[in-house]
Amino acid sequence: MKKLFFVSLFFFSISFFEMAFAQQGIIKVNPLNPLTPIFTRYTIGAEIAITEHSSLSLFVSRLNANLEEDFKNKNNEKIEGAIHLTNWAFMPEYRYYLSQQALNGFFVGVYANYARMNADIFINGGSPSTTGEANVNFNNYGLGIMTGYNFLIKDHFSIDVFGGLGGFWYNVNEITINYQNEDVVQQKIPIPIAGLFPRIGVNVGYAF
Repeated sequence: MKKLFFVSLFFFSISFFEMAFAQQGIIKVNPLNPLTPIFTRYTIGAEIAITEHSSLSLFVSRLNANLEEDFKNKNNEKIEGAIHLTNWAFMPEYRYYLSQQALNGFFVGVYANYARMNADIFINGGSPSTTGEANVNFNNYGLGIMTGYNFLIKDHFSIDVFGGLGGFWYNVNEITINYQNEDVVQQKIPIPIAGLFPRIGVNVGYAF
């Protein structure tokens, strides 16, 4: 199933960029993505018209997040820890425009999401039994629906306002923490592994 997903994503990407050079399209970035010491995301993508009323998009993003969380050692002592979370994410979209032409006006759509996640966990309680670390790689999958309005200004400048709701799930639920005193503790990963997530944002772009 995983191989089929990656093969499908590969061929979708090739087809997408082939169409991008042959059709009307918009290069987009999200200027409202958070850029803070705690949470940073960079996003770039493109949307291309495939029929008079529909389009395909593909977005690529990079996430860096620093979180704080409590962990428990083998003696059930609560210890403060830090999580450094990174990912590369790919999000294809399909939009149907209810206006006279694609890339301009009100739309409804669906999207999918895949992200390759890496979590580095550091725990420092001041002693070998309370100091440890863990590393885990896992995948994030998602599906959702969306709606919004794409303003095409003077045929070249785009402001894309959208909102939606999607579901996500990870293919991991436990981490292995190795402490300095050689204790090994299995613990549930301290982030939600499935749920619903709102998607709200603004993209700006240049149409060609």
